[in-house]
Amino acid sequence: MQPKYTLKNTTYLVTPICRTDCVTINVDSRALDVGIKWKDNHQAELTMNGKLLTAYVAQDGDALFVQLDDGVAWRLDIADEFSEAADKITNDGSSLRAPMPGVVVEVFVEEGSLVSEGDTVMLIESMKLQTELKAPTSGQVKSVSAGAGDSFDKGLVLVDIDTNESE
Repeated sequence: MQPKYTLKNTTYLVTPICRTDCVTINVDSRALDVGIKWKDNHQAELTMNGKLLTAYVAQDGDALFVQLDDGVAWRLDIADEFSEAADKITNDGSSLRAPMPGVVVEVFVEEGSLVSEGDTVMLIESMKLQTELKAPTSGQVKSVSAGAGDSFDKGLVLVDIDTNESE
């Protein structure tokens, strides 16, 4: 899984490398030591290579807006935010598996619902970013294993679809 972000028409690969109280991230092979302490959903204290800044963050669809207290602001377009993993989360074509650990934000289907391939069935959040999970196939929902507010681990079957009961 390789998150990609676009800033000013340039796409950057971002790789987090976990360490004690800070994280080293490689942005196109350039290492940055970053510490983050969230004050609320949109404000955080950010330490970057030893410099302390306040960061304000908001997301609108595939756009991530970041403004620092020193006046610098960016719009980052999420070029491939976990979508490769989301596209590969089925094991038999009818089980929708969690591409990463996270929390369910909203569920759009229930047991017995009819879905078409590509329908959004669930909205999840991981690392402060939301991802729509889409039906991998058309059919009838056999089971939904998590509801809004529930946390889950990577690989858990979140929605199972019976393809024999398709429209």
